[in-house]
Amino acid sequence: MVKPTKRPMPATIYPMLAESITEPFDNPDWLFEIKWDGYRAVAFLENRKVRLVSRNQNELTARYPELKDMAGFVKAKNAILDGEVVAIDEHGKPSFSLMQQRTGFRPGGKRGPTNADVPVLYYAFDLIYADGEDWRKVPLEDRKRKLLSLITPGDSLRFSDHYEEHGKALFDMVKQKGLEGIVAKRRASCYEERRSREWLKIKIRHTIECVVGGFTEPEGSRAHFGSLVLGLYDKQGRLIHVGQAGSGFNHKSLAEMWKTLKKLETKQNPFFGEVEALRRVTGWVKPELVAEIEYAEWTHGTGPGGAPKLRAPVFLGLRDDKSPKDCKLTQITEPPTQQYPRGDSL
Repeated sequence: MVKPTKRPMPATIYPMLAESITEPFDNPDWLFEIKWDGYRAVAFLENRKVRLVSRNQNELTARYPELKDMAGFVKAKNAILDGEVVAIDEHGKPSFSLMQQRTGFRPGGKRGPTNADVPVLYYAFDLIYADGEDWRKVPLEDRKRKLLSLITPGDSLRFSDHYEEHGKALFDMVKQKGLEGIVAKRRASCYEERRSREWLKIKIRHTIECVVGGFTEPEGSRAHFGSLVLGLYDKQGRLIHVGQAGSGFNHKSLAEMWKTLKKLETKQNPFFGEVEALRRVTGWVKPELVAEIEYAEWTHGTGPGGAPKLRAPVFLGLRDDKSPKDCKLTQITEPPTQQYPRGDSL
């Protein structure tokens, strides 16, 4: 067994980052964890005081005052943990949308009001340092074993557990539960302060059909339009804005879509209520097109009474076999009934 190195506590840590792949896999040389959909943070515990630092070395401590008691759940006077600050909804599901509400950060760099009433907790998944010992050169499975022995789960701190060998089974489970994805980590990997293929992230993507109701202005050197403005119909038959998709086009498909949009262009806004587009809407179209959209999850709207919004939408193509009236908001607003894994008891 590789032993930790005796040394003073580091003042700065740059988190180890994972490469992206598209498919889950099984392998006895790897451990598999839930990918927590929150904000990455390194936790410095010094003399029972907590300091949280982002992956970009921004100070986060004051932003999450309820995490100041984390040190009381760690059996070490001084330690450095790697993990994720996560907001949990009423069903026990990690919610990036709630994290946005808590911090006030919005897609595109916009800032909104913060909501301190949204509770957060810290999921620790790696140990970097503990009481005079640097664990970065120790294999991951030994770091996690030591981390587990140091943590007493509490209101503010949880141990992020893992599956051994069976990545496909964990991927299927988190997909069923509506979580973001999984992270595969080579069990013998050391902690590297860079992006590495020793850690791999596999995200879950979803698809939905949306009505195209307009388009935004192009940005930079992009021609024709920036993104499609998307909507779904509510129970009253009103078209509600749910986001915009600008990714998924090449030069050819962008030009073809532009021709189609121009044929349907109208001066009348087909949407009911506010259109929360990040860029200026430069044209409306008759709501006759159905687009298949890939997305990561739904987030809360930013305006008063705003509808849910697509997170990271990508245009896959038009569906001429679907009626716009079949694209309904009800399919995504009904809350789930099942409970979600806590991460420390998979």
